[in-house]
Amino acid sequence: MPRPLGLHQLTAMDVGPLELIEIAATCGYSHVSLFANAPVVPIAGQEGKFQFPTVTPDIKHELLARLDAHGLDVINAEFFLMRSDVDLETYRSGLALGRELGARNAMTHIFEADPVRAADLLGRFCAIAGQEDMCVSIEFCQMTPGCKTIHAAKAFVDAVGAANLGFGICPMHLVRSGGTAADIAALDPGLLLYGQLNDGHGLHLAEAYFEEVHDRQLPGNGDFPLADILRALPASAPIEVKCPSDSRRKAGVSALDYAREAAQRSRALLESL
Repeated sequence: MPRPLGLHQLTAMDVGPLELIEIAATCGYSHVSLFANAPVVPIAGQEGKFQFPTVTPDIKHELLARLDAHGLDVINAEFFLMRSDVDLETYRSGLALGRELGARNAMTHIFEADPVRAADLLGRFCAIAGQEDMCVSIEFCQMTPGCKTIHAAKAFVDAVGAANLGFGICPMHLVRSGGTAADIAALDPGLLLYGQLNDGHGLHLAEAYFEEVHDRQLPGNGDFPLADILRALPASAPIEVKCPSDSRRKAGVSALDYAREAAQRSRALLESL
Protein backbone atom coordinates (compact mmCIF):
# COMPACT_ATOMS: atom_id res chain seq x y z
CA MET A 1 0.00 0.00 0.00
CA PRO A 2 1.44 3.41 -0.96
CA ARG A 3 2.58 5.60 1.91
CA PRO A 4 0.09 8.45 2.48
CA LEU A 5 1.24 11.81 1.17
CA GLY A 6 0.05 15.23 2.29
CA LEU A 7 -0.01 18.74 0.85
CA HIS A 8 1.06 21.74 2.93
CA GLN A 9 -0.63 25.10 2.40
CA LEU A 10 2.77 26.75 1.80
CA THR A 11 3.08 24.72 -1.40
CA ALA A 12 0.13 26.68 -2.78
CA MET A 13 0.28 30.09 -1.14
CA ASP A 14 -1.70 31.68 -3.98
CA VAL A 15 -4.89 29.78 -3.17
CA GLY A 16 -7.01 29.75 -0.06
CA PRO A 17 -7.64 26.82 2.26
CA LEU A 18 -10.89 25.82 0.53
CA GLU A 19 -9.23 25.60 -2.88
CA LEU A 20 -6.26 23.80 -1.35
CA ILE A 21 -8.63 21.03 -0.21
CA GLU A 22 -9.94 20.64 -3.76
CA ILE A 23 -6.42 20.57 -5.20
CA ALA A 24 -5.28 18.01 -2.66
CA ALA A 25 -8.25 15.77 -3.44
CA THR A 26 -7.80 16.10 -7.20
CA CYS A 27 -4.13 15.13 -6.96
CA GLY A 28 -4.73 12.20 -4.63
CA TYR A 29 -3.17 13.57 -1.46
CA SER A 30 -4.46 12.04 1.75
CA HIS A 31 -3.92 14.90 4.20
CA VAL A 32 -3.12 18.61 4.43
CA SER A 33 -1.54 21.12 6.80
CA LEU A 34 -3.36 24.41 7.28
CA PHE A 35 -2.87 27.76 9.00
CA ALA A 36 -5.19 28.23 11.96
CA ASN A 37 -3.19 31.12 13.41
CA ALA A 38 -1.51 34.03 11.61
CA PRO A 39 1.41 35.30 13.70
CA VAL A 40 3.62 38.33 13.30
CA VAL A 41 7.02 37.00 12.28
CA PRO A 42 10.33 38.82 12.90
CA ILE A 43 12.50 39.04 9.77
CA ALA A 44 15.95 40.57 9.40
CA GLY A 45 15.59 42.81 12.43
CA GLN A 46 12.17 44.08 11.40
CA GLU A 47 8.64 42.97 12.09
CA GLY A 48 6.20 42.24 9.35
CA LYS A 49 3.13 40.13 8.94
CA PHE A 50 3.05 37.46 6.26
CA GLN A 51 -0.28 37.10 4.55
CA PHE A 52 -0.71 33.40 5.08
CA PRO A 53 -3.90 31.82 3.68
CA THR A 54 -5.50 31.28 7.08
CA VAL A 55 -8.59 29.33 8.07
CA THR A 56 -11.10 31.74 9.56
CA PRO A 57 -14.31 31.00 11.47
CA ASP A 58 -16.48 32.07 8.52
CA ILE A 59 -15.14 29.26 6.28
CA LYS A 60 -14.71 26.65 9.02
CA HIS A 61 -17.92 24.74 8.36
CA GLU A 62 -17.42 24.67 4.60
CA LEU A 63 -13.84 23.54 5.09
CA LEU A 64 -14.92 20.73 7.41
CA ALA A 65 -17.53 19.63 4.89
CA ARG A 66 -14.95 19.48 2.10
CA LEU A 67 -12.45 17.60 4.24
CA ASP A 68 -15.15 15.07 5.07
CA ALA A 69 -16.39 14.79 1.49
CA HIS A 70 -12.90 14.03 0.21
CA GLY A 71 -11.77 11.92 3.17
CA LEU A 72 -8.82 14.20 3.90
CA ASP A 73 -7.10 14.49 7.28
CA VAL A 74 -5.30 17.50 8.78
CA ILE A 75 -1.83 16.89 10.19
CA ASN A 76 -0.63 20.30 11.34
CA ALA A 77 -2.33 23.50 12.47
CA GLU A 78 0.16 26.34 12.04
CA PHE A 79 1.71 28.22 13.56
CA PHE A 80 2.28 29.37 17.08
CA LEU A 81 5.47 31.32 17.72
CA MET A 82 7.36 31.14 21.00
CA ARG A 83 8.44 34.71 21.68
CA SER A 84 9.23 36.59 24.87
CA ASP A 85 6.33 38.99 24.30
CA VAL A 86 3.69 36.40 23.45
CA ASP A 87 0.55 35.96 25.53
CA LEU A 88 -0.05 32.22 25.21
CA GLU A 89 -3.72 32.72 26.06
CA THR A 90 -4.17 34.37 22.67
CA TYR A 91 -3.33 31.04 21.05
CA ARG A 92 -6.30 29.21 22.54
CA SER A 93 -8.69 30.14 19.72
CA GLY A 94 -6.23 28.99 17.04
CA LEU A 95 -5.63 25.73 18.88
CA ALA A 96 -9.35 25.14 19.28
CA LEU A 97 -9.89 25.82 15.58
CA GLY A 98 -7.05 23.49 14.67
CA ARG A 99 -8.54 20.75 16.78
CA GLU A 100 -11.99 21.27 15.21
CA LEU A 101 -10.31 20.68 11.86
CA GLY A 102 -8.91 17.43 13.23
CA ALA A 103 -5.28 18.57 13.34
CA ARG A 104 -2.93 16.29 15.25
CA ASN A 105 -0.17 18.83 15.84
CA ALA A 106 0.24 22.52 16.62
CA MET A 107 3.46 23.68 14.97
CA THR A 108 5.81 26.19 16.59
CA HIS A 109 8.99 28.06 15.77
CA ILE A 110 11.06 29.17 18.77
CA PHE A 111 12.14 32.79 18.47
CA GLU A 112 12.90 33.27 22.18
CA ALA A 113 16.70 33.12 22.29
CA ASP A 114 17.05 32.45 26.01
CA PRO A 115 16.77 28.67 26.40
CA VAL A 116 15.35 28.82 29.93
CA ARG A 117 12.60 31.27 28.99
CA ALA A 118 11.96 29.37 25.76
CA ALA A 119 11.57 26.08 27.63
CA ASP A 120 9.15 27.71 30.05
CA LEU A 121 7.05 29.11 27.19
CA LEU A 122 7.12 25.79 25.41
CA GLY A 123 6.09 23.87 28.49
CA ARG A 124 3.14 26.15 29.15
CA PHE A 125 2.11 25.97 25.50
CA CYS A 126 2.25 22.18 25.58
CA ALA A 127 -0.13 22.23 28.55
CA ILE A 128 -2.60 24.43 26.66
CA ALA A 129 -2.32 22.32 23.49
CA GLY A 130 -2.81 19.20 25.58
CA GLN A 131 -6.19 20.53 26.66
CA GLU A 132 -7.15 20.32 22.97
CA ASP A 133 -5.67 16.83 22.75
CA MET A 134 -2.96 18.08 20.38
CA CYS A 135 0.76 17.51 20.19
CA VAL A 136 3.21 20.39 19.78
CA SER A 137 5.69 20.08 16.95
CA ILE A 138 8.86 22.15 16.87
CA GLU A 139 10.27 23.06 13.48
CA PHE A 140 13.92 23.92 13.95
CA CYS A 141 15.43 26.41 11.53
CA GLN A 142 18.67 28.36 11.28
CA MET A 143 16.65 31.57 10.98
CA THR A 144 14.89 31.12 14.33
CA PRO A 145 17.13 32.32 17.19
CA GLY A 146 15.84 29.87 19.79
CA CYS A 147 16.01 26.51 18.01
CA LYS A 148 18.30 26.29 15.01
CA THR A 149 19.18 22.60 14.78
CA ILE A 150 17.82 19.11 15.26
CA HIS A 151 20.01 18.82 18.36
CA ALA A 152 18.48 21.96 19.83
CA ALA A 153 14.99 20.59 19.18
CA LYS A 154 15.90 17.37 20.97
CA ALA A 155 17.30 19.39 23.90
CA PHE A 156 14.00 21.25 24.23
CA VAL A 157 12.03 18.01 24.20
CA ASP A 158 14.25 16.69 26.98
CA ALA A 159 14.17 19.93 29.00
CA VAL A 160 10.39 20.40 28.82
CA GLY A 161 9.55 16.75 29.35
CA ALA A 162 6.01 17.05 27.98
CA ALA A 163 4.51 13.85 26.61
CA ASN A 164 2.88 15.76 23.73
CA LEU A 165 6.08 17.46 22.48
CA GLY A 166 8.09 16.39 19.45
CA PHE A 167 9.25 17.85 16.16
CA GLY A 168 9.03 17.58 12.39
CA ILE A 169 11.75 17.25 9.79
CA CYS A 170 12.03 19.67 6.86
CA PRO A 171 14.87 18.67 4.50
CA MET A 172 15.81 22.27 3.75
CA HIS A 173 16.06 23.26 7.40
CA LEU A 174 17.88 20.04 8.25
CA VAL A 175 20.50 20.48 5.53
CA ARG A 176 20.98 24.22 6.01
CA SER A 177 21.58 23.69 9.74
CA GLY A 178 24.18 20.98 9.15
CA GLY A 179 21.93 18.06 10.11
CA THR A 180 22.02 14.63 8.48
CA ALA A 181 19.87 11.55 8.11
CA ALA A 182 22.08 9.89 10.72
CA ASP A 183 20.99 12.56 13.21
CA ILE A 184 17.36 11.60 12.57
CA ALA A 185 18.03 7.88 12.85
CA ALA A 186 19.69 8.37 16.24
CA LEU A 187 16.50 9.75 17.79
CA ASP A 188 13.60 8.07 19.53
CA PRO A 189 11.11 7.55 16.66
CA GLY A 190 8.31 8.70 18.93
CA LEU A 191 9.69 12.25 18.81
CA LEU A 192 9.38 12.49 15.02
CA LEU A 193 5.84 13.66 14.39
CA TYR A 194 6.05 14.11 10.61
CA GLY A 195 8.42 14.56 7.70
CA GLN A 196 8.33 17.00 4.81
CA LEU A 197 9.55 16.87 1.23
CA ASN A 198 11.41 19.58 -0.64
CA ASP A 199 14.74 19.76 -2.42
CA GLY A 200 17.57 22.22 -2.92
CA HIS A 201 21.05 22.68 -4.32
CA GLY A 202 24.15 22.18 -2.21
CA LEU A 203 24.65 20.72 1.24
CA HIS A 204 26.14 23.89 2.70
CA LEU A 205 25.12 25.52 5.97
CA ALA A 206 23.36 28.90 5.87
CA GLU A 207 22.17 31.20 8.63
CA ALA A 208 20.05 33.39 6.33
CA TYR A 209 18.30 31.74 3.39
CA PHE A 210 14.95 33.50 3.31
CA GLU A 211 14.71 33.65 -0.48
CA GLU A 212 15.56 29.97 -0.79
CA VAL A 213 12.93 29.04 1.79
CA HIS A 214 10.30 30.65 -0.40
CA ASP A 215 11.63 29.09 -3.59
CA ARG A 216 12.25 25.45 -2.72
CA GLN A 217 12.73 22.74 -5.32
CA LEU A 218 10.56 19.72 -6.00
CA PRO A 219 12.06 16.31 -5.17
CA GLY A 220 14.61 15.41 -7.83
CA ASN A 221 15.40 18.98 -8.83
CA GLY A 222 18.16 19.31 -6.24
CA ASP A 223 20.73 17.18 -4.47
CA PHE A 224 19.40 16.86 -0.92
CA PRO A 225 19.71 13.26 0.38
CA LEU A 226 15.94 12.82 0.43
CA ALA A 227 15.96 9.04 0.22
CA ASP A 228 18.25 8.80 3.25
CA ILE A 229 16.12 11.29 5.18
CA LEU A 230 12.93 9.36 4.43
CA ARG A 231 14.52 6.05 5.40
CA ALA A 232 15.56 7.55 8.74
CA LEU A 233 12.00 8.59 9.57
CA PRO A 234 9.69 6.09 11.25
CA ALA A 235 7.13 4.45 8.98
CA SER A 236 4.38 5.93 11.16
CA ALA A 237 5.43 9.54 10.49
CA PRO A 238 3.14 11.30 8.00
CA ILE A 239 4.90 12.78 4.97
CA GLU A 240 3.84 16.02 3.32
CA VAL A 241 5.00 18.17 0.43
CA LYS A 242 6.07 21.56 1.78
CA CYS A 243 7.60 23.23 -1.21
CA PRO A 244 6.72 26.90 -1.73
CA SER A 245 7.93 28.26 -5.05
CA ASP A 246 8.02 31.94 -5.98
CA SER A 247 9.47 30.89 -9.34
CA ARG A 248 6.43 28.74 -10.05
CA ARG A 249 4.03 31.60 -9.49
CA LYS A 250 6.12 34.04 -11.54
CA ALA A 251 6.20 31.52 -14.41
CA GLY A 252 2.42 31.28 -14.36
CA VAL A 253 2.26 27.61 -13.38
CA SER A 254 -1.03 26.96 -11.61
CA ALA A 255 -1.18 25.68 -8.06
CA LEU A 256 -3.03 22.60 -9.34
CA ASP A 257 -0.41 21.71 -11.94
CA TYR A 258 2.39 22.27 -9.45
CA ALA A 259 0.71 20.16 -6.78
CA ARG A 260 0.13 17.41 -9.33
CA GLU A 261 3.80 17.37 -10.36
CA ALA A 262 4.87 17.49 -6.71
CA ALA A 263 2.69 14.46 -5.98
CA GLN A 264 4.09 12.50 -8.92
CA ARG A 265 7.70 13.22 -7.98
CA SER A 266 7.13 12.56 -4.30
CA ARG A 267 5.32 9.28 -4.88
CA ALA A 268 8.05 8.10 -7.22
CA LEU A 269 10.59 8.81 -4.51
CA LEU A 270 8.56 7.09 -1.81
CA GLU A 271 7.99 4.03 -4.01
CA SER A 272 11.69 3.79 -4.80
CA LEU A 273 12.66 3.21 -1.16
